[in-house]
Amino acid sequence: MANWDEDSGYYCLLIAILCNLDVYESILMYKYGPDYPLCQKILKKKVRIENTDKMTDNEVGAMMYRLRKAGYTLEEISNAFHCYPSTVRRRIEREKGKKEET
Repeated sequence: MANWDEDSGYYCLLIAILCNLDVYESILMYKYGPDYPLCQKILKKKVRIENTDKMTDNEVGAMMYRLRKAGYTLEEISNAFHCYPSTVRRRIEREKGKKEET
């Protein structure tokens, strides 16, 4: 376990930026390292989606719906798509409505 000193905050900030983690996750990563089981789980669970700006609204909604069904939280999905959790919730509900109609 790393000792917390003056530079620790800077290292956590770098870890957060480079690994796309939040504050709590970056502190865990700094303290325990990437081989720690919880840190492994964090790294596996992160959603990484490329070219979301090129997707249509229907494709985005369908992708959000699939991610939610796979167990990702609204916050994790919103981070992947760079939007608010309320937007994710609204698009998922819209997608659910489409699935129920068919």
